[in-house]
This record gives sequence, C-alpha cells and structure tokens, in this order.
Amino acid sequence: MIRITLTAATLLLVASGTQRVLAEQVEQQPDPIASEVVLQASSSWKGDQYKYPQGTPLITVKTILFQPGAKSKPHSHDMPGAALIQQGELLCAVPLKGPAKRFVEGDVLPTTFKNDLHTCENTGTDVAKVLVFYAGAVGLPTSYYIQK
Repeated sequence: MIRITLTAATLLLVASGTQRVLAEQVEQQPDPIASEVVLQASSSWKGDQYKYPQGTPLITVKTILFQPGAKSKPHSHDMPGAALIQQGELLCAVPLKGPAKRFVEGDVLPTTFKNDLHTCENTGTDVAKVLVFYAGAVGLPTSYYIQK
C-alpha cells in the first residue's frame, strides 16, 4: 500500500512538472495572429485637424513611386489619409508657410489636410515607394493640384 502511494505521488510530481514544461513551451510560441497599431491620428504630420468629407464613403489605397530627384507638384488633400514609406525617403514640405519633414523607410505618417499646398520630393538615390490610404468620398479626388 505504501509503495502504491509513493508511486502515485511520484507520478503526480512528474505530471505537474510536465505540465509546467508544456505551459512554458506554449508561452514561447508566437501568437498565430498578432496586431500592432502603427499609427492613430486625428491630425496630420504638421497639425491639421482631420474632418471626414460628406458623401458616400470611399477608401482608396495607392502605391506611389518617386524616382530619385522627383518632386510632386504642389497639392492638397480634402480627406484624412496615411502613408507608409515602404522604400527610400521623402522630404515633404509646405512651401508657403513652413514646415518640412523628412520621412524614411518604415515611417508611417498622417497626410496633410485641406488647403495646405505641399510637395513631396525624393531626396535619396533610390526609388521611393509609398503606400497611401485615403478616407474619402465618391467623386472626391484624392489630391488637388495647382499648375506649376
């Protein structure tokens, strides 16, 4: 009887140790699905407060390539947006009022908003690739350009 009790106690200790090892292994496994917020913004990179446009909502996602030295025409956006610099670098500037800011590969930025004409220029030696998301409305262009 004593032998059975000791054997049962030994099995319990081994089993609990095995459970502990299994629990540690589970903790070391990565989650099958993980998420990370890379940007939340209610204003642009230069401080413009966002407001959604009226009308039927329309999400637009664009990939934009800037060759080395390429510079966009002055333009503005009438909708909130975000851009991910996938490759290269861009210098974004508001020529008439000021600020300029350099963004590099991996940066995520809230785009400028309303009536602030700005430019973006690839100041690097490689192609800059940008993935841009716009939260607009049907019939509303993602950008307004002035002639230059």
